[in-house]
Amino acid sequence: MNKEAVRLNLDGVTSVLPYRDYYRGRNGLVAQNLARYLDLPYRDENGVGNNEYVVLPVALNKAMANRYGIRGESDFYGGVFEHLNHISKAILHPCVSMVKPVFYSDEFARSVKDLVIPGVTAFSKQDLMDSYAMFRKEYPVIRLKMTTKSDGHGQYRLSSVSELASILEQIPEEEVRSDGLVIETNLENKKTVSIGRVVVGDDKYYFLARQKNDRAPEDDRDRYMGADVLIVKDETSNLFAADLDVSERKALDIGSRFLDCFGYFNPICSRLSFDCLIGNGPTGEDLIGVTDITARLGGTCPALSLAILEFKKNPGLSLLNAEVNLNYSPGDEKPEERGAMRFIDLPSLRLTARINNYR
Repeated sequence: MNKEAVRLNLDGVTSVLPYRDYYRGRNGLVAQNLARYLDLPYRDENGVGNNEYVVLPVALNKAMANRYGIRGESDFYGGVFEHLNHISKAILHPCVSMVKPVFYSDEFARSVKDLVIPGVTAFSKQDLMDSYAMFRKEYPVIRLKMTTKSDGHGQYRLSSVSELASILEQIPEEEVRSDGLVIETNLENKKTVSIGRVVVGDDKYYFLARQKNDRAPEDDRDRYMGADVLIVKDETSNLFAADLDVSERKALDIGSRFLDCFGYFNPICSRLSFDCLIGNGPTGEDLIGVTDITARLGGTCPALSLAILEFKKNPGLSLLNAEVNLNYSPGDEKPEERGAMRFIDLPSLRLTARINNYR
């Protein structure tokens, strides 16, 4: 790796405050930690340099990545794809539409059929309505998902065709044709585990993150509140040495196999993760499967950036436990925030990360 500096990039991030300050604070500190790891100077988002390691806020397509000098994993932190919809929910399921966008692959959907929550993808409203009755015979309660939304946005729990029709009226047909819609069986008693990989320089790290979610007061969606993160170096199999329950071990196996399958799209990714949903299906059966893909700088990255520095300082480490916490009502410091680095510290939000233990 022969880079002059690590550069924070905020292209594509909203200019509306305080939200832009969220990105500047979190992404800026992650970028500074990456600079320390790579023994390079840090540069903020102001200005343009040459031959820099770029820390992106969002995933890019390959044409856009060329403008930043991104050719491989060692050039940046994030993800680059031929089509940005390769990280949407639309690619996860068999398609019931005859007319499909170029990004969708029947072959890939078949390869991951046993690694995802049961569902279907459609690229027209009528196709979705036509398939709904058949899908409901096996899965009486479904979840309709807009395929490019995250953090619980764009999801609807439905139990009747009239509810589905009502929601579809609010979604432009052009959006359905270009991005698709997904219906999946609804899970109860659910939790989310993220399985991912990070490449920094010549080093690879793998992680399992147990998400800490709550119900958002403004719309009752499942809201991300942080995660307990287990991190290992070199091999995803090393995570099996951690204290995992049966469902987490299955999620780790599914996420690892999904990572192998995802190579079908030839992505360039130095940061990639998959959300595995764990819960109970319509008859109480256990279901575990991938439901989302993330290649941007996301919620686990503050903990990951601290963890890799610890691995660099202590090369003999085999397993590290870190955590991220979001506090939407910052006041007195909560116990889980004590001794933590503050990646965002504003009146509307505090985001902290810390290392808890390692071996």
